[in-house]
Amino acid sequence: MQSVDMDSRPCDEQVRLWIDTDITIGTCGKLMAFRDVDDGYAIGALFRSQEVDIVGLSSTRGNTKDINLSTDIAKSFVQKFGPVSLQVSEGASENFDTCQTIPKAVENLANELRNGPLTILAIGALTNIALLIKHFPDTIENITQVISVAGRRHTNDHFISGSHQPKPFRDLNFEFDVPAFKQVLETNIELTLVPFEVCKQMWVDFSALEQLALHSGLSRYLAEHSLGWYSEWKLVFGSKNGFNPFDMVAAAFAINSEWFTAKRWNAEVVEAASDTSKGEQKPYLICNEEVTNHRPVNYLVEVQPKVQDILLQRLAENDIGSFVLGLSHINVIVDDVVEAANYYQRVLGFEAAFDEQGNKMEYLGVSMAEFNQDAGLSGQDVNVDVKFVKHPYAKLYIELMTYHQPVGKQTLPEQPKTYDFGGPRHIALEVSNCNQVFNYLKSQPDAKLIDPRPDYQPEKLAGFPITFFYWIDKYGVQWEMEEGRRVGTSRGIV
Repeated sequence: MQSVDMDSRPCDEQVRLWIDTDITIGTCGKLMAFRDVDDGYAIGALFRSQEVDIVGLSSTRGNTKDINLSTDIAKSFVQKFGPVSLQVSEGASENFDTCQTIPKAVENLANELRNGPLTILAIGALTNIALLIKHFPDTIENITQVISVAGRRHTNDHFISGSHQPKPFRDLNFEFDVPAFKQVLETNIELTLVPFEVCKQMWVDFSALEQLALHSGLSRYLAEHSLGWYSEWKLVFGSKNGFNPFDMVAAAFAINSEWFTAKRWNAEVVEAASDTSKGEQKPYLICNEEVTNHRPVNYLVEVQPKVQDILLQRLAENDIGSFVLGLSHINVIVDDVVEAANYYQRVLGFEAAFDEQGNKMEYLGVSMAEFNQDAGLSGQDVNVDVKFVKHPYAKLYIELMTYHQPVGKQTLPEQPKTYDFGGPRHIALEVSNCNQVFNYLKSQPDAKLIDPRPDYQPEKLAGFPITFFYWIDKYGVQWEMEEGRRVGTSRGIV
């Protein structure tokens, strides 16, 4: 794992992303038959990539037939390493043709699509996507693209990664639920195939696992849960290079498509002799320049060599810098939020701020237990007015607040000189993972949390996708670390 230039984070505009995953993180099905770990590498890399805004995650099947298993592992993984606001939705427990109900994951995905365009990273069977098309066809026009790990050029292309692999790998995400994949192919949804041939260009070997085990909690977790999978590839398949992190390659495309070379070819489903079950026929998802009069897709053929090291380095980073996304807002305590808004409009040109749904960001008489907890005021009676104003050109937000309870000092402190220590009441930074940042700062000897009690921790606000906490640096500046807003937007209170 080599050090790479981390300027490779082009995030002028984040991609709104939904992840549909059959995550199993190396659990054991039977003796020396471990389940794939690549979903963990993919999702972990996305958690640490500022180029994407993950708005939802759903479970599907593929690596396991048990939807409860993939759902439970997804929830556990997100709880350990993901954003506080990210919710896991349970997907379909049956294949597309036999599923008689609408899973919660499909309903939630449809709702998120109604909020705006969305890329879907499908790193499992496409059952949930097919059910979305069937039950909520009005939403599919907002699917920017579906990225799926599937496909091959010809029926005689076999998925072999080791010298004595007993039989080729299946094209699992396609073969697990072929009718679901056909349903997607029958639409005009933009589809990008991440085939075995490009996944095989990326490897995780034992030296990489050793390095991952020495760094972040996320990378240590992945390294520990990869040992069985690595051993199976080496002993059973005869792999000399480690294993291919298939889904992490697809995640890389979601992060930065310019890392890849793609062909615009047609795709079709054909029947041919099975390469995984002797004497049987099976369907193949084929895509090449000779296929005509069928569905055009993007077919990835090459990934830049540097990408593997970029993503492994992101997984291993202890640096808190990977979680800080930008300046969220400046908080000012005032005696009247409406009067203060008029003042800032007069002297600086600030205007009323509106959330993504077009609602004015003004909240009067707020009393909320989660707010009290996050602000270090747990157990106290709190009543506060909040009003946001936004500068139309600087795109800067000011959060005006008037506390009715508790009552603080009602006179301005002595104005410090330019060269005196001190600063504004708090400066808010948007972060991608509030829990990870909280734990990092809690471990720093010169960072003081606003509430010294051992049970103080950030909680998500009721009715808002916002989680935050306060801390004070060694120079007396109070900071807010906030999760839940996309960079450059505001969603509500605090």
